[in-house]
Amino acid sequence: MIEKEILKYRLDRLVYSQNMLAAWKRDKKEFIDKYIKHIFWSDDSQIDRDYEENMSYGRDFHLMCQRIFLGIEPIRPASDYDKKLDKIRAIYRAYLDRYGDNIVFLPEYSLELRDRIQVTYDLLVKVYKDDSLVGLHIWDWKTEKRKIEKNYAENRMQTRVYMYVCKESVGLELGCSDISMHYYQPAMDNHVIIEYSEDKHEANRHMIYSTIDEIRSLSIEEV
Repeated sequence: MIEKEILKYRLDRLVYSQNMLAAWKRDKKEFIDKYIKHIFWSDDSQIDRDYEENMSYGRDFHLMCQRIFLGIEPIRPASDYDKKLDKIRAIYRAYLDRYGDNIVFLPEYSLELRDRIQVTYDLLVKVYKDDSLVGLHIWDWKTEKRKIEKNYAENRMQTRVYMYVCKESVGLELGCSDISMHYYQPAMDNHVIIEYSEDKHEANRHMIYSTIDEIRSLSIEEV
């Protein structure tokens, strides 16, 4: 049992990620166990081992993508990554061919709003014209095997939080239509583009802050 003062202390110090907000929406008990009680467990089942293997693969792949956009070749021997990384390199070259020096690549880029809402983008691309920022492209690399569909991607907590934070920080002086999010699955060459708008931004604002208000109102009886 958590004491009331400890609950308040932990709630006051939460930093809100898309995973945290999604956990609250999905299963409040899971949220409380993980983010309030700090309970983590594994039963060492095959499912757990498969999950960890997939996570390890994803971390390695994201690291190699980061190196590409930093202009550093990945340090790995030939493997099943190669064809996927060739597709990431093609995106890198396409940006250079189209924009030349008018772009800045920010791989594995973290942002946090004053309201303690935090994101880390796989890649944020800043597009310039005449030395002025004119566009922001958010990229997220997906190694999962299920094909991502646009309707599903548009309503993901990740999409909504990532685009909201982008607009409220580096994109503050841009119109919402100047911001886009790109999910890319190199294994199946699936590229899903999410466009942004003022209506979506206001809907995201309401959803994010109403969810945070619910979390902050968590009572000791619920824990």
